Amino acid sequence: MIDSIEVSHAASRRDLTAFITFPWRVYRRDPLWVPPLISERRETLDARRGQFFKQADVALFTARRGRTVMGTIAAFVDRARVERLKNAQGGFGFFEVVEDYEAARLLLDACRQWLRERGMRSVRGPTSFGENDCPGVLVMGADYPPAMLEAHTPAYYKDFLERYGMVKDHDLYAWRVTFDQVRRELSGASDIVHVADAARGTGTVTIRTVRLDDWDREVETIRFLFNDTLSHLPDAVPAGAEEFRRLADQMRPFLDPELALIAEVDGRAVGYCVMIPDTNQVLRRLNGRLFPFAWLSVRRWIREIDVISFKLAGVLTQYRRRGIDALLFSESLARAMKRGYSWLDASLTSELNPAVNLLARARGAELYKHYRLYRMDVEGPAC
Repeated sequence: MIDSIEVSHAASRRDLTAFITFPWRVYRRDPLWVPPLISERRETLDARRGQFFKQADVALFTARRGRTVMGTIAAFVDRARVERLKNAQGGFGFFEVVEDYEAARLLLDACRQWLRERGMRSVRGPTSFGENDCPGVLVMGADYPPAMLEAHTPAYYKDFLERYGMVKDHDLYAWRVTFDQVRRELSGASDIVHVADAARGTGTVTIRTVRLDDWDREVETIRFLFNDTLSHLPDAVPAGAEEFRRLADQMRPFLDPELALIAEVDGRAVGYCVMIPDTNQVLRRLNGRLFPFAWLSVRRWIREIDVISFKLAGVLTQYRRRGIDALLFSESLARAMKRGYSWLDASLTSELNPAVNLLARARGAELYKHYRLYRMDVEGPAC
């Protein structure tokens, strides 16, 4: 007789360990999966230490058949997001499940019930708490490893969510460009070079690198620019200081300050462009554990990274149409090209920001990954 599947809260330390380590079962035969660092995942999901718990209510659920873990899910109410958007919408994330629809259904049922009890009307996801940390399930592009902050999920996740009754919320895209293309773009004949040269020629714009010796101030400057330059997007919620700092601190060991640029006008930061060596190329080798003696290897592996990831860029609204964006972008590309990277990852862009996607396509970028976020009401039965 086969045991039925039961879903319960991951309440104890042992439950949390099972929750964190379960993905190793799902992806054990997938060479492209990038294991998260167990220590960072434990801090993120520990209610006593996780920054997200300061602004959200969170429940972690585990599905088991007997003693065997079949899947995991986090349900959460981001109070700051709900208040900002005046929308009683909860979220789900850390959704991992073996290829067993019954386990997926029960996890999603538990998530929706928990959100319903807290007054939510709908649910959206998956996101790993933060909107910029591996959101969505993979729709296209499973044949190539994910770059940093990109999700990597089995094909059946999409099928399970849609079978359950979830519908598309919006799509996200990852683009790639070879540095042969970059070289042609910067050859002097392209319009981006002409616009950048014109901006440089005015003498009013200064480009500087991020100051690592003033890290706290620089992170806050970039957070302000990040929030302001994305404020026009539907459902945009400003990144909180602590969550933004957490992601920045994770990236700092990999950061090349020559590829993190800030544009200033009269001493005021008005734009930024940050390219970061693809940290996933290192995480893939660590298998979730960073022992003290591994730092010597990590430093060597960082030097061997051949992909640069274009994650953050923008110019304040009142300073647009001055060529500052072209100047930042061309300067960053020129510096990255000199460092010998093979190709550039640009991710993730939202379908809700069509201008960026049109620009990427117009510049010859290849759409190499496609993700989807889903939503549904928390009332009513699943399919």
